Amino acid sequence: MSAATVTTVPPDPIGAATPVEFAMRLRALMTARRRSLDSVARRSRDAGTPISRATVYNLITAAGSPRRETLVSFLRGCGVPPREQIRWLTTFDVVYRPR
Repeated sequence: MSAATVTTVPPDPIGAATPVEFAMRLRALMTARRRSLDSVARRSRDAGTPISRATVYNLITAAGSPRRETLVSFLRGCGVPPREQIRWLTTFDVVYRPR
């Protein structure tokens, strides 16, 4: 696959329609914010909403069905301000709504 055929995933939730697409955008957010699994876990703990490194990994790989609170902890760990978190939560509610 050439560099021209690789689609860049934006660090933005808008447009994600499946858990896998949402997870790819969460990973892109981590990359854009220059965060590692460990730093997101540590910063979420420092923000008062701790999640584990394994939970961070599960979020960015679409493993399981996360809770909204877990996403908030992840976003705080990435340093996303509350105003920007609303877009992520809105998309999360669409992607993970009960079927």
